[in-house]
Amino acid sequence: MDGQSSRAFGSTSLQLDTSEKTDGVESLYNGILANLQESSDPSKLVLEMILNPIFPLCQKGDNVVIIVDYQIYLLEQLMRISPDIEPCVRKEALKLAFDLKANMKENTEFFLAVLGFLMLLSIYKLLDSFDEDEVLELFAFVALHKIAVELFESLGFANRVSDFVKHLINRKQIVAAVRFSCAYDLDDEDQLVDMLREHVQNAKLICESFCKKTNSIEIKDKARDQEIASLGTVLQCISENRLESADLLHKEIDHRILVLKSHKGN
Repeated sequence: MDGQSSRAFGSTSLQLDTSEKTDGVESLYNGILANLQESSDPSKLVLEMILNPIFPLCQKGDNVVIIVDYQIYLLEQLMRISPDIEPCVRKEALKLAFDLKANMKENTEFFLAVLGFLMLLSIYKLLDSFDEDEVLELFAFVALHKIAVELFESLGFANRVSDFVKHLINRKQIVAAVRFSCAYDLDDEDQLVDMLREHVQNAKLICESFCKKTNSIEIKDKARDQEIASLGTVLQCISENRLESADLLHKEIDHRILVLKSHKGN
């Protein structure tokens, strides 16, 4: 994307007041939402605010757009509004999408770059300009995000969900596989809980293996923290998908987390 032309597109962008920049995250997000609700063309405004960041971002090259959290929030709100997209705005969105795809690895947060790219494709109806198999492959990197299932469907991949879940399982992304399976009613609940239980057991084995190989308390605690984070993701999955048959597993995870925390520092 041509740096000057893309940023000229946003030269009249509505930006948040200086006071809003310093009042914290809540004020920032409230200001963003107010701007979108008041804008006559929110789809254009969002592009402008991505191309002309509220906060200066460290960019690796003039043509690289860095995606950060508040811009994902922008795109999420735009998805809710579901505005009509003018052809000229879609054209600029397509330029941005090509730029993001070409420079994803240049972003500090690869995950956010992928998520932003997929959201652009959904909101601005850009999928036809990209290879569908390549786009589908990218979903594996964001499959745990709260909006991933909705994006998957909005981009028309519902008929490929079975293969996608198998792909997630092959990548050992068990929690994501369970989330998508629940969303599309692919498997029996007991089978999904068994998958989660095996995932929990594997996380325990990995942690114990690391701890046995070192005398470093720092390395041991890092391994324990990683297992705790993994278990937390499983608990969230159980809760969000209301897996009633996972009550026993939930208790086992709670106990394991207590054990891990009690061992920290030793």
